[in-house]
Amino acid sequence: MTPIGICSKNEKCLPVLLKSIELYVPEDVEVFITSPNIQSLPKHKVHHFVHTYETGGAAHNFMAHKIFETHDDFVSIDDDVVLNPNTYSVLMDDVNQLKSMGIKLGIVAGRTNYAKGYQNIRKGEGKLYSLGYESENLIVETDYLAGIVAWCQKSTWVDIAPIDWYSDDLQCNEFIKKDCKLFISRAYFHHVGSQTFGTDFAKCKENSENWLRDNRPDMHKKYFGS
Repeated sequence: MTPIGICSKNEKCLPVLLKSIELYVPEDVEVFITSPNIQSLPKHKVHHFVHTYETGGAAHNFMAHKIFETHDDFVSIDDDVVLNPNTYSVLMDDVNQLKSMGIKLGIVAGRTNYAKGYQNIRKGEGKLYSLGYESENLIVETDYLAGIVAWCQKSTWVDIAPIDWYSDDLQCNEFIKKDCKLFISRAYFHHVGSQTFGTDFAKCKENSENWLRDNRPDMHKKYFGS
């Protein structure tokens, strides 16, 4: 079974995520957690690591490489998430369907209520059936994903920039350069959002600006205009 990897800094929402994993994810799925305090689950095998990185990008890279020491893939889950009963199973069904088609995959991410672009269910397309759009029942290729709940694999992994804001954009660009495809799964999850870095989005952008200017001037110009 494909393991789950969780990276947490303040652990504010982590107990609720872990409860949804306890209730909804098969017991033979291992769970890797990087967080300040040791975490446990009553039935799942948990591997705990402590990271000392200040940025989410660097912390997620640390977690990914720890998991890749023993596994070829994993499902990365941010700590401010609540899974639906079928989030994990639908995501993995979609991944296996795409793999069976011989597609070179970068990441396959779930859709949610709090994300940018077409990953957000508010961007649904087609007819509205009951409480969801027609497109929510489709696997959709895209050029951008936030890795809030996302399957990734060792063979095509691209390290995340050691920043918080714009790190998803940069990683997706690198996947595309490697001819890897990005897909939005049919899997849904609830994303609380903005629990670690807050809602001062101007400040979040500012915190990443110097790194972008020094390391990716092309992207700095795109996002900051100079």
